[in-house]
Amino acid sequence: MSTRPLVVVQPPEPDGGRPVTIRGEPTGTAYSLFDVMDLVHRAGLPAEDRAVDDPELIEWVGGGPYDWTAPQGSDSASDDTAEASPDA
Repeated sequence: MSTRPLVVVQPPEPDGGRPVTIRGEPTGTAYSLFDVMDLVHRAGLPAEDRAVDDPELIEWVGGGPYDWTAPQGSDSASDDTAEASPDA
């Protein structure tokens, strides 16, 4: 009889932001743990420090509360540097 947590924090996007839903509704994008706790507090939920480790309150998808960088390979700019003119 498991229930989904009230807060779901999605994986980091290329800009480092993590979309947050509360009670199934998109609430905003967090760029730090402080942003998540602010969104939680604004929703009227307990925003205590220990809340970040409470799996009944917050589900962290694609990384925990201290992961704020997008996965490697999400930037396609490196493909443009494959061809270089030989100078020697």
